[in-house]
Amino acid sequence: MKNKVFKFIGLLILMMVIVNVILAIVSTVLPINFESPSSVVEPPHYFNFIIGSFKFSLSQTVLNTWVLMLVIMFIINLGTKNASVKNPSKMQIIMEEYYNFIENTFLTTFGKYKKKYVPFFAALFAFIMFSNLCGFLFPFVIMILKGQHGMEIKPFFRTPTADPNTTIGLSLVVIVLFLTVSIKKGGFRAYLKSLFEPMWFMFPLNIVDIFSKVLNTSMRLFGNMLAGLVIVGLLYSLVGHQLFQSITNNLLKGNFSFAVGWTMILQLYLDLFIGIVQAFVFTVLSSVYISEGLGEEEEDE
Repeated sequence: MKNKVFKFIGLLILMMVIVNVILAIVSTVLPINFESPSSVVEPPHYFNFIIGSFKFSLSQTVLNTWVLMLVIMFIINLGTKNASVKNPSKMQIIMEEYYNFIENTFLTTFGKYKKKYVPFFAALFAFIMFSNLCGFLFPFVIMILKGQHGMEIKPFFRTPTADPNTTIGLSLVVIVLFLTVSIKKGGFRAYLKSLFEPMWFMFPLNIVDIFSKVLNTSMRLFGNMLAGLVIVGLLYSLVGHQLFQSITNNLLKGNFSFAVGWTMILQLYLDLFIGIVQAFVFTVLSSVYISEGLGEEEEDE
């Protein structure tokens, strides 16, 4: 076991050296400068559009979410197109299993309302998961921008859930649905009366409780995903400046990156594992809040 670990570590070190030497040769021969991907921790970029006399700008977060929604719609269309009972396609089977996963994981306390809320929670979980994993799933989708020192190539996808606008928006959708369900269940008067229970002076605390649900879900998701970006950015910023020039007596140019190869293991954990866990936690909390609004219901046989 130890030999395998040492061989794996040696392979990573060898790969790190080989990749850095290749990049150094490219930087020496061609007018290309490789920089560490600090853009992962930068704020979202804004794109300016001009249509006739109308000018407007869209943030990178908004464009990312639009693209991810199109990807989800494409997957759903692929899985539900030509649906068959006798000869289901592989994508149809995946979609059916996903349906069962949502129903049996997040809606166990919804009783007779299960099927009504499956579409909402299926869309919520899928959107958050794809948002959390977009940098991991689509690492080579790039955008070319005009920078201070010429054209810059940066990743197009920046985790939308690392932007508080996205997470707060998702939380507001959930809380609005919670309030709508609660009011529809017993009427506006009954819900207003419940805010004064168990004693009248509990009214301010009950109002704070509603807003705390928004902050709890949104800040938890935002904080974890932003922390992941920061850690990844710090890992990739491990660079030895002027190292090649000193070793080769200015024969080779470029910086030596100490983050080639081994960081993919930590990024696999930060992006894949944490991304899925946070999507799961947000959806679970949302289902708990909406289940509170529905109250206890016996499931129809």
